[in-house]
Amino acid sequence: MKVSASLTFGTALMATALSAKTFQAIDYGIAPGKPFVAADVVRLLADIKASGADTREPNRLIFAPGKYDIGPEQCQVRTWFISNHDQDNPKRVFLPLEGQQNLIVEAEGAFLNLRGRIIPVGIWDSDGVQVSDLTVDYETPPLTQVTFTAVDAAAKTVTFRPIAGTQTEFEGTRLFFKGPGFRHSAGGGILFEADGTIAYRTSDCGFNLGNVTANADGTYTAANCANGAFKPGQHMALRGWGRPAPGIVISDSEAVTLKDVTLHYADGMGVLAQSSEDIVLQGVRVVPNRAKGRFFSTQADATHFSGCKGTIDSRNGEYVGMMDDAINVHGTYLRVQKRVDDRTLECAYMHGQSYGFTWGGKGDDVTFIRSRQMERIAGSDNVLESIVPLDKPEVRQGAKRFRLTFAKPLPADIDPAKGALGIENLTWAPEVIFLGNRVADNRARGALFSTPRTVRCESNVFDHVSGCAVLLCGDCNGWYETGACTDVLIRNNAFINCLTSPFQFTEAVVSVCPEIPELDKQQRPLHSNIRIEDNVFVGFDRPLVFAKSVDGLTVRNNTFVKSSDYAPYHWNKEWLTLRNCKNVNAEKPRGLD
Repeated sequence: MKVSASLTFGTALMATALSAKTFQAIDYGIAPGKPFVAADVVRLLADIKASGADTREPNRLIFAPGKYDIGPEQCQVRTWFISNHDQDNPKRVFLPLEGQQNLIVEAEGAFLNLRGRIIPVGIWDSDGVQVSDLTVDYETPPLTQVTFTAVDAAAKTVTFRPIAGTQTEFEGTRLFFKGPGFRHSAGGGILFEADGTIAYRTSDCGFNLGNVTANADGTYTAANCANGAFKPGQHMALRGWGRPAPGIVISDSEAVTLKDVTLHYADGMGVLAQSSEDIVLQGVRVVPNRAKGRFFSTQADATHFSGCKGTIDSRNGEYVGMMDDAINVHGTYLRVQKRVDDRTLECAYMHGQSYGFTWGGKGDDVTFIRSRQMERIAGSDNVLESIVPLDKPEVRQGAKRFRLTFAKPLPADIDPAKGALGIENLTWAPEVIFLGNRVADNRARGALFSTPRTVRCESNVFDHVSGCAVLLCGDCNGWYETGACTDVLIRNNAFINCLTSPFQFTEAVVSVCPEIPELDKQQRPLHSNIRIEDNVFVGFDRPLVFAKSVDGLTVRNNTFVKSSDYAPYHWNKEWLTLRNCKNVNAEKPRGLD
Protein backbone atom coordinates (compact mmCIF):
# COMPACT_ATOMS: atom_id res chain seq x y z
CA MET A 1 0.00 0.00 0.00
CA LYS A 2 2.81 2.39 0.91
CA VAL A 3 6.58 2.38 0.87
CA SER A 4 7.48 1.01 4.28
CA ALA A 5 9.48 3.08 6.74
CA SER A 6 11.01 -0.04 8.24
CA LEU A 7 14.20 -1.64 6.98
CA THR A 8 15.42 -5.21 7.24
CA PHE A 9 18.78 -5.70 8.95
CA GLY A 10 20.57 -6.27 5.66
CA THR A 11 19.01 -3.21 4.09
CA ALA A 12 19.94 -1.17 7.14
CA LEU A 13 23.60 -2.14 6.72
CA MET A 14 23.48 -0.97 3.13
CA ALA A 15 21.77 2.25 4.15
CA THR A 16 24.55 3.20 6.53
CA ALA A 17 26.81 3.58 3.53
CA LEU A 18 24.52 6.16 2.03
CA SER A 19 24.99 9.83 2.69
CA ALA A 20 22.32 12.45 2.40
CA LYS A 21 22.45 14.48 -0.78
CA THR A 22 21.25 17.94 -1.73
CA PHE A 23 19.69 18.50 -5.14
CA GLN A 24 19.35 22.02 -6.51
CA ALA A 25 16.46 22.38 -8.94
CA ILE A 26 18.36 25.15 -10.67
CA ASP A 27 21.06 22.62 -11.67
CA TYR A 28 18.41 20.89 -13.79
CA GLY A 29 17.34 24.10 -15.49
CA ILE A 30 14.36 24.60 -13.18
CA ALA A 31 14.79 28.22 -12.16
CA PRO A 32 12.50 31.15 -11.44
CA GLY A 33 11.78 33.27 -14.47
CA LYS A 34 13.41 30.74 -16.83
CA PRO A 35 11.80 28.37 -19.33
CA PHE A 36 11.99 24.65 -18.63
CA VAL A 37 10.07 21.53 -19.63
CA ALA A 38 8.57 18.49 -17.91
CA ALA A 39 11.58 16.37 -18.89
CA ASP A 40 13.77 18.50 -16.60
CA VAL A 41 11.54 17.65 -13.64
CA VAL A 42 11.48 13.97 -14.62
CA ARG A 43 15.29 13.86 -14.67
CA LEU A 44 15.55 15.62 -11.30
CA LEU A 45 13.13 13.29 -9.53
CA ALA A 46 14.71 10.21 -11.10
CA ASP A 47 18.13 11.25 -9.80
CA ILE A 48 16.75 11.75 -6.29
CA LYS A 49 15.21 8.28 -6.27
CA ALA A 50 18.33 6.71 -7.71
CA SER A 51 20.47 8.25 -4.97
CA GLY A 52 18.71 6.19 -2.29
CA ALA A 53 17.69 7.52 1.10
CA ASP A 54 19.84 7.73 4.19
CA THR A 55 17.91 6.40 7.20
CA ARG A 56 19.49 9.05 9.45
CA GLU A 57 19.56 12.19 7.31
CA PRO A 58 17.08 13.11 4.57
CA ASN A 59 17.90 14.05 1.05
CA ARG A 60 17.05 17.65 0.21
CA LEU A 61 15.54 19.21 -2.88
CA ILE A 62 16.09 22.97 -2.99
CA PHE A 63 14.10 25.42 -5.12
CA ALA A 64 15.58 28.88 -5.44
CA PRO A 65 13.28 31.69 -4.28
CA GLY A 66 11.29 33.47 -6.97
CA LYS A 67 8.35 33.04 -9.32
CA TYR A 68 8.01 29.89 -11.41
CA ASP A 69 5.49 30.07 -14.26
CA ILE A 70 4.01 26.58 -14.56
CA GLY A 71 1.95 25.57 -17.56
CA PRO A 72 1.09 22.22 -19.16
CA GLU A 73 4.52 22.04 -20.80
CA GLN A 74 6.16 21.82 -17.35
CA CYS A 75 3.79 19.09 -16.15
CA GLN A 76 3.62 15.33 -16.26
CA VAL A 77 0.46 13.38 -17.00
CA ARG A 78 -0.98 11.02 -14.42
CA THR A 79 -4.11 8.91 -14.03
CA TRP A 80 -4.91 9.56 -10.39
CA PHE A 81 -8.25 8.87 -8.75
CA ILE A 82 -8.61 11.39 -5.95
CA SER A 83 -11.24 11.29 -3.23
CA ASN A 84 -13.95 13.96 -3.31
CA HIS A 85 -12.74 15.32 -6.66
CA ASP A 86 -13.73 15.03 -10.30
CA GLN A 87 -12.35 11.86 -11.84
CA ASP A 88 -11.55 13.58 -15.14
CA ASN A 89 -8.33 11.73 -15.86
CA PRO A 90 -5.65 12.15 -16.98
CA LYS A 91 -4.43 14.97 -14.76
CA ARG A 92 -1.42 17.25 -15.12
CA VAL A 93 1.03 17.37 -12.22
CA PHE A 94 4.04 19.66 -11.84
CA LEU A 95 5.93 17.89 -9.04
CA PRO A 96 4.90 14.23 -8.66
CA LEU A 97 6.86 12.89 -5.68
CA GLU A 98 6.31 9.17 -6.22
CA GLY A 99 8.05 6.42 -4.29
CA GLN A 100 10.24 8.93 -2.47
CA GLN A 101 11.72 8.22 0.95
CA ASN A 102 13.15 10.60 3.51
CA LEU A 103 13.05 13.72 1.35
CA ILE A 104 12.75 17.37 2.36
CA VAL A 105 11.61 19.77 -0.34
CA GLU A 106 12.79 23.24 0.67
CA ALA A 107 11.07 25.77 -1.54
CA GLU A 108 12.77 28.71 0.21
CA GLY A 109 9.96 31.05 -0.80
CA ALA A 110 9.41 29.68 -4.29
CA PHE A 111 6.13 30.87 -5.84
CA LEU A 112 4.41 28.50 -8.28
CA ASN A 113 2.22 30.52 -10.65
CA LEU A 114 -0.05 28.05 -12.42
CA ARG A 115 -1.54 28.38 -15.90
CA GLY A 116 -4.15 25.67 -16.41
CA ARG A 117 -5.89 23.05 -14.30
CA ILE A 118 -2.79 21.66 -12.64
CA ILE A 119 -1.95 19.76 -9.46
CA PRO A 120 1.21 21.55 -8.27
CA VAL A 121 2.44 18.82 -5.88
CA GLY A 122 1.54 15.14 -5.59
CA ILE A 123 3.01 12.89 -2.88
CA TRP A 124 2.28 9.31 -3.84
CA ASP A 125 3.57 6.02 -2.36
CA SER A 126 6.13 7.92 -0.34
CA ASP A 127 7.47 7.88 3.20
CA GLY A 128 9.00 10.72 5.20
CA VAL A 129 8.42 13.63 2.80
CA GLN A 130 8.38 17.24 3.99
CA VAL A 131 7.49 20.28 1.87
CA SER A 132 8.24 23.70 3.30
CA ASP A 133 8.14 27.42 2.42
CA LEU A 134 6.15 27.03 -0.78
CA THR A 135 3.49 29.38 -2.19
CA VAL A 136 1.02 28.37 -4.91
CA ASP A 137 -1.45 30.43 -6.92
CA TYR A 138 -3.23 30.44 -10.27
CA GLU A 139 -2.58 33.23 -12.74
CA THR A 140 -6.26 33.12 -13.77
CA PRO A 141 -8.38 31.02 -11.40
CA PRO A 142 -11.44 29.29 -12.86
CA LEU A 143 -13.38 30.83 -9.99
CA THR A 144 -14.07 34.37 -11.25
CA GLN A 145 -14.55 37.43 -9.04
CA VAL A 146 -16.56 40.48 -10.03
CA THR A 147 -17.23 43.75 -8.18
CA PHE A 148 -20.64 45.42 -8.25
CA THR A 149 -20.42 49.04 -9.39
CA ALA A 150 -24.17 49.74 -9.59
CA VAL A 151 -27.35 47.97 -8.53
CA ASP A 152 -30.81 48.96 -9.72
CA ALA A 153 -33.25 46.98 -7.59
CA ALA A 154 -36.31 48.29 -9.44
CA ALA A 155 -34.94 47.37 -12.86
CA LYS A 156 -33.39 44.16 -11.48
CA THR A 157 -30.02 44.94 -13.05
CA VAL A 158 -26.49 44.70 -11.68
CA THR A 159 -23.48 46.39 -13.23
CA PHE A 160 -20.16 44.77 -12.43
CA ARG A 161 -16.48 44.85 -13.24
CA PRO A 162 -14.50 41.58 -13.50
CA ILE A 163 -11.26 41.43 -11.57
CA ALA A 164 -8.10 42.41 -13.47
CA GLY A 165 -6.86 39.76 -15.89
CA THR A 166 -10.28 38.22 -16.55
CA GLN A 167 -11.00 37.21 -20.14
CA THR A 168 -14.58 37.31 -21.42
CA GLU A 169 -16.54 36.44 -24.54
CA PHE A 170 -20.18 36.34 -25.59
CA GLU A 171 -22.47 33.78 -27.14
CA GLY A 172 -25.39 35.95 -28.09
CA THR A 173 -26.20 37.81 -24.88
CA ARG A 174 -24.69 35.20 -22.56
CA LEU A 175 -21.37 36.18 -21.00
CA PHE A 176 -18.61 33.62 -20.53
CA PHE A 177 -15.42 33.85 -18.50
CA LYS A 178 -12.41 31.95 -19.78
CA GLY A 179 -8.77 31.21 -19.14
CA PRO A 180 -6.23 28.38 -19.43
CA GLY A 181 -8.20 25.15 -19.32
CA PHE A 182 -11.61 26.61 -18.49
CA ARG A 183 -14.60 28.45 -19.89
CA HIS A 184 -17.77 28.97 -17.88
CA SER A 185 -20.90 31.05 -17.50
CA ALA A 186 -21.60 30.50 -13.81
CA GLY A 187 -25.15 30.59 -12.55
CA GLY A 188 -24.25 31.84 -9.09
CA GLY A 189 -21.64 32.31 -6.44
CA ILE A 190 -20.73 33.63 -3.02
CA LEU A 191 -21.26 37.26 -2.11
CA PHE A 192 -18.53 39.07 -0.17
CA GLU A 193 -18.83 42.45 1.48
CA ALA A 194 -16.14 45.05 0.80
CA ASP A 195 -14.28 43.95 3.95
CA GLY A 196 -14.12 40.30 2.82
CA THR A 197 -16.82 38.83 5.05
CA ILE A 198 -19.54 36.80 3.37
CA ALA A 199 -22.73 38.82 3.12
CA TYR A 200 -25.26 38.17 5.85
CA ARG A 201 -28.03 35.65 5.07
CA THR A 202 -27.04 35.09 1.45
CA SER A 203 -25.74 31.51 1.17
CA ASP A 204 -25.30 30.53 -2.51
CA CYS A 205 -26.59 33.46 -4.57
CA GLY A 206 -27.99 33.00 -8.04
CA PHE A 207 -26.57 35.29 -10.73
CA ASN A 208 -27.89 35.51 -14.28
CA LEU A 209 -25.22 35.83 -16.99
CA GLY A 210 -27.71 34.98 -19.73
CA ASN A 211 -28.70 38.55 -20.61
CA VAL A 212 -25.59 40.71 -20.29
CA THR A 213 -24.55 43.94 -22.01
CA ALA A 214 -20.95 45.14 -22.33
CA ASN A 215 -20.36 48.79 -21.40
CA ALA A 216 -17.77 51.17 -22.83
CA ASP A 217 -15.97 51.56 -19.50
CA GLY A 218 -15.14 47.83 -19.21
CA THR A 219 -18.08 46.99 -16.98
CA TYR A 220 -21.01 44.70 -17.79
CA THR A 221 -24.69 44.99 -16.94
CA ALA A 222 -26.68 41.86 -16.18
CA ALA A 223 -30.47 41.86 -16.42
CA ASN A 224 -32.85 39.78 -14.30
CA CYS A 225 -30.53 39.74 -11.30
CA ALA A 226 -33.02 40.22 -8.47
CA ASN A 227 -31.52 39.90 -5.01
CA GLY A 228 -32.25 42.30 -2.20
CA ALA A 229 -28.80 41.73 -0.72
CA PHE A 230 -26.91 43.12 -3.72
CA LYS A 231 -25.35 46.57 -3.34
CA PRO A 232 -22.45 48.51 -4.91
CA GLY A 233 -18.99 47.71 -3.58
CA GLN A 234 -19.69 44.03 -2.96
CA HIS A 235 -17.71 41.25 -4.62
CA MET A 236 -19.09 38.00 -5.97
CA ALA A 237 -17.04 34.86 -6.53
CA LEU A 238 -18.79 33.24 -9.50
CA ARG A 239 -18.18 29.54 -9.30
CA GLY A 240 -18.93 26.30 -11.00
CA TRP A 241 -19.04 23.06 -9.06
CA GLY A 242 -16.11 21.26 -10.64
CA ARG A 243 -13.20 19.96 -8.56
CA PRO A 244 -10.59 18.74 -11.04
CA ALA A 245 -7.35 19.47 -9.18
CA PRO A 246 -6.38 19.79 -5.52
CA GLY A 247 -3.40 21.94 -4.59
CA ILE A 248 -1.38 19.23 -2.83
CA VAL A 249 -2.51 15.61 -2.99
CA ILE A 250 -1.11 12.96 -0.64
CA SER A 251 -1.96 9.32 -1.36
CA ASP A 252 -0.80 5.98 0.05
CA SER A 253 1.99 7.71 1.90
CA GLU A 254 3.30 7.91 5.45
CA ALA A 255 4.89 10.56 7.68
CA VAL A 256 4.23 13.59 5.46
CA THR A 257 4.75 17.14 6.72
CA LEU A 258 3.67 20.40 5.12
CA LYS A 259 5.32 23.36 6.82
CA ASP A 260 4.74 27.05 6.09
CA VAL A 261 2.97 26.28 2.81
CA THR A 262 0.60 28.92 1.38
CA LEU A 263 -2.11 28.12 -1.14
CA HIS A 264 -3.92 31.10 -2.65
CA TYR A 265 -6.09 28.96 -4.91
CA ALA A 266 -6.71 25.34 -5.74
CA ASP A 267 -9.21 23.99 -8.25
CA GLY A 268 -10.66 21.68 -5.63
CA MET A 269 -9.34 21.09 -2.11
CA GLY A 270 -6.23 22.92 -0.97
CA VAL A 271 -4.68 19.84 0.62
CA LEU A 272 -6.21 16.40 -0.04
CA ALA A 273 -4.85 13.31 1.72
CA GLN A 274 -6.20 9.82 1.17
CA SER A 275 -5.20 6.34 2.35
CA SER A 276 -2.21 7.81 4.19
CA GLU A 277 -0.78 7.69 7.69
CA ASP A 278 0.58 10.36 10.05
CA ILE A 279 0.26 13.77 8.42
CA VAL A 280 1.43 17.06 9.93
CA LEU A 281 0.29 20.49 8.77
CA GLN A 282 2.30 23.19 10.47
CA GLY A 283 1.62 26.83 9.64
CA VAL A 284 -0.27 25.96 6.45
CA ARG A 285 -2.18 28.93 5.01
CA VAL A 286 -5.06 28.70 2.56
CA VAL A 287 -5.86 32.37 2.04
CA PRO A 288 -6.94 34.75 -0.74
CA ASN A 289 -4.30 36.60 -2.70
CA ARG A 290 -5.27 40.03 -1.46
CA ALA A 291 -2.44 41.60 -3.47
CA LYS A 292 -4.55 40.75 -6.52
CA GLY A 293 -7.75 41.99 -4.91
CA ARG A 294 -9.20 38.52 -4.36
CA PHE A 295 -11.49 37.52 -1.50
CA PHE A 296 -11.76 33.79 -2.32
CA SER A 297 -9.24 31.01 -1.91
CA THR A 298 -10.00 27.37 -2.78
CA GLN A 299 -12.84 25.98 -4.87
CA ALA A 300 -13.73 23.55 -2.05
CA ASP A 301 -12.23 22.60 1.37
CA ALA A 302 -8.94 24.06 2.53
CA THR A 303 -7.84 20.63 3.84
CA HIS A 304 -9.51 17.25 3.48
CA PHE A 305 -8.51 13.81 4.81
CA SER A 306 -10.18 10.69 3.44
CA GLY A 307 -9.52 7.19 4.74
CA CYS A 308 -6.34 8.06 6.64
CA LYS A 309 -4.95 6.62 9.88
CA GLY A 310 -2.36 7.42 12.52
CA THR A 311 -2.52 11.11 13.45
CA ILE A 312 -3.68 14.15 11.52
CA ASP A 313 -1.93 17.04 13.28
CA SER A 314 -2.99 20.44 11.95
CA ARG A 315 -1.90 23.46 13.94
CA ASN A 316 -1.14 27.18 13.67
CA GLY A 317 -2.73 27.41 10.23
CA GLU A 318 -4.89 30.05 8.61
CA TYR A 319 -7.88 29.18 6.43
CA VAL A 320 -9.78 32.06 4.83
CA GLY A 321 -12.22 32.54 1.95
CA MET A 322 -12.71 28.90 1.00
CA MET A 323 -15.80 27.75 -0.82
CA ASP A 324 -16.19 24.98 1.76
CA ASP A 325 -14.70 23.77 5.03
CA ALA A 326 -11.32 24.42 6.66
CA ILE A 327 -10.85 20.73 7.51
CA ASN A 328 -12.88 17.61 6.85
CA VAL A 329 -11.75 14.25 8.26
CA HIS A 330 -13.68 11.11 7.35
CA GLY A 331 -13.56 7.61 5.97
CA THR A 332 -15.80 6.21 3.24
CA TYR A 333 -18.58 3.68 3.68
CA LEU A 334 -18.80 1.03 1.01
CA ARG A 335 -22.40 0.09 0.25
CA VAL A 336 -23.13 -3.62 0.69
CA GLN A 337 -24.68 -4.79 -2.57
CA LYS A 338 -24.74 -8.58 -2.38
CA ARG A 339 -24.21 -11.34 0.17
CA VAL A 340 -22.33 -14.06 -1.70
CA ASP A 341 -21.92 -16.46 1.23
CA ASP A 342 -21.35 -16.39 5.00
CA ARG A 343 -17.87 -14.86 4.61
CA THR A 344 -18.15 -12.96 1.33
CA LEU A 345 -19.84 -9.73 0.26
CA GLU A 346 -19.88 -7.57 -2.84
CA CYS A 347 -19.61 -3.88 -1.96
CA ALA A 348 -19.16 -0.60 -3.82
CA TYR A 349 -18.14 3.02 -3.63
CA MET A 350 -21.31 5.02 -4.23
CA HIS A 351 -20.45 8.68 -4.77
CA GLY A 352 -19.33 9.83 -8.20
CA GLN A 353 -16.34 11.75 -6.81
CA SER A 354 -15.09 9.03 -4.48
CA TYR A 355 -13.72 5.83 -6.00
CA GLY A 356 -10.53 4.37 -7.41
CA PHE A 357 -8.45 4.82 -4.23
CA THR A 358 -7.40 2.32 -1.59
CA TRP A 359 -10.18 1.44 0.86
CA GLY A 360 -8.48 -1.26 2.92
CA GLY A 361 -6.52 -4.48 3.02
CA LYS A 362 -5.98 -7.79 4.74
CA GLY A 363 -6.10 -7.57 8.53
CA ASP A 364 -8.17 -4.38 8.75
CA ASP A 365 -10.87 -4.18 11.42
CA VAL A 366 -14.30 -3.40 9.99
CA THR A 367 -17.86 -2.97 11.18
CA PHE A 368 -21.31 -2.61 9.63
CA ILE A 369 -24.00 0.04 9.88
CA ARG A 370 -27.68 0.24 8.95
CA SER A 371 -27.78 3.13 6.52
CA ARG A 372 -31.30 4.39 7.14
CA GLN A 373 -30.90 4.43 10.93
CA MET A 374 -27.15 5.18 10.97
CA GLU A 375 -26.87 2.52 13.62
CA ARG A 376 -23.91 0.22 14.15
CA ILE A 377 -24.96 -3.42 14.04
CA ALA A 378 -24.14 -5.19 17.29
CA GLY A 379 -21.86 -8.18 16.85
CA SER A 380 -20.91 -7.20 13.29
CA ASP A 381 -17.22 -6.37 13.93
CA ASN A 382 -14.97 -8.46 11.72
CA VAL A 383 -11.53 -8.63 10.12
CA LEU A 384 -10.97 -8.21 6.41
CA GLU A 385 -9.25 -11.17 4.76
CA SER A 386 -9.14 -9.82 1.22
CA ILE A 387 -10.56 -7.15 -1.06
CA VAL A 388 -10.59 -7.74 -4.83
CA PRO A 389 -11.80 -5.26 -7.48
CA LEU A 390 -14.62 -6.56 -9.64
CA ASP A 391 -14.91 -3.91 -12.33
CA LYS A 392 -11.23 -3.04 -12.92
CA PRO A 393 -7.98 -5.04 -12.85
CA GLU A 394 -6.62 -2.79 -10.07
CA VAL A 395 -8.09 -0.39 -7.54
CA ARG A 396 -6.16 2.58 -8.90
CA GLN A 397 -7.54 2.11 -12.37
CA GLY A 398 -10.85 3.43 -11.12
CA ALA A 399 -12.43 0.47 -9.37
CA LYS A 400 -15.84 1.03 -7.81
CA ARG A 401 -16.97 -2.52 -6.98
CA PHE A 402 -15.21 -5.11 -4.81
CA ARG A 403 -15.52 -8.61 -3.41
CA LEU A 404 -14.66 -8.68 0.28
CA THR A 405 -13.95 -11.80 2.31
CA PHE A 406 -13.88 -11.89 6.11
CA ALA A 407 -12.15 -13.83 8.85
CA LYS A 408 -15.38 -14.73 10.69
CA PRO A 409 -18.81 -15.73 9.43
CA LEU A 410 -21.10 -12.76 8.96
CA PRO A 411 -24.28 -12.43 11.03
CA ALA A 412 -27.42 -13.36 9.11
CA ASP A 413 -28.70 -9.77 9.08
CA ILE A 414 -25.64 -8.57 7.12
CA ASP A 415 -27.64 -8.91 3.95
CA PRO A 416 -28.70 -6.01 1.70
CA ALA A 417 -31.91 -7.88 0.93
CA LYS A 418 -32.94 -7.06 4.52
CA GLY A 419 -32.11 -3.35 4.33
CA ALA A 420 -29.47 -0.88 3.18
CA LEU A 421 -26.06 -1.48 4.79
CA GLY A 422 -22.67 0.20 4.84
CA ILE A 423 -19.28 -1.16 5.85
CA GLU A 424 -16.75 1.01 7.70
CA ASN A 425 -13.00 0.46 7.93
CA LEU A 426 -12.06 1.05 11.59
CA THR A 427 -8.33 0.58 11.06
CA TRP A 428 -8.10 3.41 8.54
CA ALA A 429 -9.47 6.06 10.89
CA PRO A 430 -7.20 8.76 12.33
CA GLU A 431 -6.72 10.61 15.57
CA VAL A 432 -7.07 14.36 14.92
CA ILE A 433 -5.41 17.40 16.48
CA PHE A 434 -6.74 20.73 15.21
CA LEU A 435 -4.97 23.31 17.32
CA GLY A 436 -4.31 27.05 17.18
CA ASN A 437 -5.79 27.63 13.74
CA ARG A 438 -7.75 30.59 12.39
CA VAL A 439 -10.78 29.94 10.18
CA ALA A 440 -12.51 32.98 8.69
CA ASP A 441 -14.85 34.34 6.03
CA ASN A 442 -15.55 31.03 4.35
CA ARG A 443 -18.61 29.43 2.82
CA ALA A 444 -20.39 26.57 4.58
CA ARG A 445 -18.72 25.09 7.67
CA GLY A 446 -15.51 25.42 9.66
CA ALA A 447 -14.29 22.02 10.86
CA LEU A 448 -15.82 18.59 10.19
CA PHE A 449 -14.78 15.48 12.08
CA SER A 450 -16.07 11.96 11.44
CA THR A 451 -13.68 9.49 13.04
CA PRO A 452 -14.02 7.01 15.92
CA ARG A 453 -10.63 7.97 17.32
CA THR A 454 -9.66 10.90 19.53
CA VAL A 455 -10.40 14.40 18.20
CA ARG A 456 -8.96 17.51 19.83
CA CYS A 457 -10.31 20.79 18.47
CA GLU A 458 -8.67 23.35 20.73
CA SER A 459 -7.58 26.99 20.86
CA ASN A 460 -8.85 27.85 17.41
CA VAL A 461 -10.56 31.03 16.21
CA PHE A 462 -13.63 30.61 14.03
CA ASP A 463 -14.33 34.13 12.76
CA HIS A 464 -17.33 34.83 10.50
CA VAL A 465 -17.69 31.24 9.35
CA SER A 466 -20.91 31.57 7.39
CA GLY A 467 -22.28 28.19 8.45
CA CYS A 468 -21.68 26.20 11.62
CA ALA A 469 -18.17 26.39 13.07
CA VAL A 470 -17.76 22.73 14.06
CA LEU A 471 -19.73 19.81 12.64
CA LEU A 472 -19.75 16.15 13.62
CA CYS A 473 -21.66 14.41 10.87
CA GLY A 474 -21.78 10.87 9.48
CA ASP A 475 -23.59 9.86 6.32
CA CYS A 476 -24.23 6.51 4.66
CA ASN A 477 -26.82 7.78 2.21
CA GLY A 478 -25.29 10.61 0.14
CA TRP A 479 -21.55 11.29 0.34
CA TYR A 480 -21.07 8.01 2.27
CA GLU A 481 -18.61 9.65 4.63
CA THR A 482 -18.06 7.76 7.89
CA GLY A 483 -18.79 7.73 10.76
CA ALA A 484 -19.31 7.60 14.50
CA CYS A 485 -17.33 9.96 16.75
CA THR A 486 -16.47 8.44 20.15
CA ASP A 487 -14.05 10.89 21.80
CA VAL A 488 -14.26 14.57 20.87
CA LEU A 489 -13.02 17.55 22.87
CA ILE A 490 -13.97 21.04 21.64
CA ARG A 491 -12.21 23.39 24.05
CA ASN A 492 -10.81 26.91 24.39
CA ASN A 493 -12.05 28.01 20.98
CA ALA A 494 -13.41 31.44 20.05
CA PHE A 495 -16.52 31.43 17.87
CA ILE A 496 -17.06 34.94 16.48
CA ASN A 497 -20.21 35.82 14.52
CA CYS A 498 -20.59 32.38 12.98
CA LEU A 499 -23.78 31.08 11.40
CA THR A 500 -24.46 34.20 9.33
CA SER A 501 -25.97 32.23 6.42
CA PRO A 502 -28.13 29.09 6.20
CA PHE A 503 -26.29 26.20 4.60
CA GLN A 504 -26.65 22.46 5.09
CA PHE A 505 -25.96 21.42 8.71
CA THR A 506 -26.34 24.92 10.12
CA GLU A 507 -28.55 24.09 13.09
CA ALA A 508 -26.17 25.77 15.56
CA VAL A 509 -22.63 27.11 15.91
CA VAL A 510 -21.50 23.66 17.08
CA SER A 511 -23.61 21.03 15.38
CA VAL A 512 -23.69 17.26 15.86
CA CYS A 513 -25.86 16.42 12.90
CA PRO A 514 -25.49 13.02 11.25
CA GLU A 515 -27.79 12.32 8.33
CA ILE A 516 -30.30 9.80 9.65
CA PRO A 517 -33.36 9.29 7.42
CA GLU A 518 -35.11 7.09 10.02
CA LEU A 519 -34.09 8.64 13.33
CA ASP A 520 -37.31 7.42 14.96
CA LYS A 521 -36.22 3.81 14.35
CA GLN A 522 -32.71 4.24 15.75
CA GLN A 523 -32.13 2.20 18.91
CA ARG A 524 -28.62 3.37 19.80
CA PRO A 525 -27.12 6.83 19.21
CA LEU A 526 -24.38 7.11 16.61
CA HIS A 527 -21.95 9.49 18.38
CA SER A 528 -20.66 9.39 21.95
CA ASN A 529 -18.41 11.13 24.48
CA ILE A 530 -18.46 14.72 23.17
CA ARG A 531 -17.24 17.56 25.39
CA ILE A 532 -17.75 21.25 24.58
CA GLU A 533 -15.86 23.18 27.24
CA ASP A 534 -14.24 26.54 28.02
CA ASN A 535 -15.20 28.15 24.71
CA VAL A 536 -16.22 31.74 24.03
CA PHE A 537 -19.21 32.32 21.76
CA VAL A 538 -19.41 35.87 20.40
CA GLY A 539 -22.72 35.86 18.62
CA PHE A 540 -25.83 37.68 17.48
CA ASP A 541 -28.19 34.72 17.68
CA ARG A 542 -29.09 32.00 20.19
CA PRO A 543 -28.43 28.52 18.70
CA LEU A 544 -25.04 27.55 20.09
CA VAL A 545 -25.18 23.74 20.32
CA PHE A 546 -27.30 21.27 18.37
CA ALA A 547 -26.90 17.56 19.09
CA LYS A 548 -28.57 14.63 17.37
CA SER A 549 -27.93 10.97 18.18
CA VAL A 550 -25.36 11.36 20.98
CA ASP A 551 -24.72 9.18 24.02
CA GLY A 552 -22.62 11.23 26.43
CA LEU A 553 -22.62 14.99 25.82
CA THR A 554 -21.02 17.50 28.17
CA VAL A 555 -21.39 21.26 27.68
CA ARG A 556 -19.83 23.29 30.45
CA ASN A 557 -17.88 26.40 31.41
CA ASN A 558 -18.58 28.24 28.17
CA THR A 559 -19.12 32.00 27.81
CA PHE A 560 -21.47 33.93 25.57
CA VAL A 561 -20.81 37.53 24.51
CA LYS A 562 -23.64 39.33 22.73
CA SER A 563 -22.79 40.83 19.33
CA SER A 564 -24.80 43.61 17.70
CA ASP A 565 -23.17 43.19 14.28
CA TYR A 566 -26.15 41.34 12.81
CA ALA A 567 -29.83 40.86 13.61
CA PRO A 568 -30.99 37.46 14.92
CA TYR A 569 -32.67 35.39 12.20
CA HIS A 570 -32.26 31.69 12.93
CA TRP A 571 -35.29 29.42 13.15
CA ASN A 572 -33.82 27.80 16.24
CA LYS A 573 -34.32 30.04 19.27
CA GLU A 574 -32.83 27.63 21.84
CA TRP A 575 -29.18 27.74 22.84
CA LEU A 576 -29.19 23.93 23.17
CA THR A 577 -31.23 21.53 21.05
CA LEU A 578 -31.21 17.77 21.65
CA ARG A 579 -32.62 15.01 19.49
CA ASN A 580 -32.32 11.35 20.39
CA CYS A 581 -29.57 12.03 22.93
CA LYS A 582 -28.90 10.54 26.36
CA ASN A 583 -26.47 11.05 29.23
CA VAL A 584 -26.35 14.81 28.70
CA ASN A 585 -24.73 17.21 31.18
CA ALA A 586 -25.25 20.75 29.89
CA GLU A 587 -24.74 24.12 31.56
CA LYS A 588 -26.00 27.34 30.02
CA PRO A 589 -23.04 29.54 29.00
CA ARG A 590 -22.27 32.51 31.16
CA GLY A 591 -23.67 35.76 29.75
CA LEU A 592 -26.55 34.13 27.88
CA ASP A 593 -29.93 35.52 28.96
